[in-house]
Amino acid sequence: MKSAALQPGVLLNPASELLGKQNAILSGSGTQYHVRDFEGSLSIKSVISGSAVWETPPNRRYELHENTYLILNDRQHYRMTIDSARPVTTFCVFFERGFVEDVFRSKAAPASALLDEPDVSHARELGFIERIEAQRGPLRRELQRLKQRLASGRLSTEGCTDDVYRLAQRLLADHCQTALLASRLPAVRRGTREELFRRVLRGRDFLLSRLSESVSLKEVARAACLSPFHFHRAFQAAFSETPHQHATRHRLERARRLLRETDRSITEICLEAGFESLGSFSTLFRRTYGASPRQYRRPQI
Repeated sequence: MKSAALQPGVLLNPASELLGKQNAILSGSGTQYHVRDFEGSLSIKSVISGSAVWETPPNRRYELHENTYLILNDRQHYRMTIDSARPVTTFCVFFERGFVEDVFRSKAAPASALLDEPDVSHARELGFIERIEAQRGPLRRELQRLKQRLASGRLSTEGCTDDVYRLAQRLLADHCQTALLASRLPAVRRGTREELFRRVLRGRDFLLSRLSESVSLKEVARAACLSPFHFHRAFQAAFSETPHQHATRHRLERARRLLRETDRSITEICLEAGFESLGSFSTLFRRTYGASPRQYRRPQI
């Protein structure tokens, strides 16, 4: 697809060699697509509809659907696969190298330092914890705003750079929030807490990438390289809910979104969201949202 400039520094669907040199948004639809090996800049991966899989070395697999997004660091190699009966629409933001670091430095450094050293090329590179996150909160709203503008054809020169600046600020705030979650873990040494949290997130990535499947606590804990009890205790300390409660909440949120935004049957949505029984799904949905799946969908239609 031909590159289209939205505003100096922001590109829509540019050639791959421009990624990292300018801020860019990549979005496209299809049922079959595969990227074998690509080294990207700091980026946020998401999908508008359907699901897609990103894989990073050595053996990390992230399956994203409409309710989640993925953060990948600069210079990270990855593979990306779409293999679906229905069209899948992806939406990914690639940051120019040094862009997020400049935002961080402008907020954290004293004014005198910014005046004495305006060159951002020497800014310390930030390392984010690569992970799947739910599309909730301020960062999700910034992504959603960009997605809606793209869908409506209003993604033009006006304000796009401002949107990317806001997105960078939300990404940094999310980074700080992640550090707070790590501080909840039961370990004395900071380095131990950080390593434990990384393993808990690895298990959560495994769990969120397999919401449509039935996975056991042992399988999730094995992916995190922790014992089942240790993983369960650490997960609950970090997220204030058990792995089972976490997975159930995300399945219900995905089902609610599919009910609102698609015309698929309730049975299809039940199975796609990872519920094995239509009866238990309907009961849980009513208990959580105050209406059955059928009642919830009727006002939307």
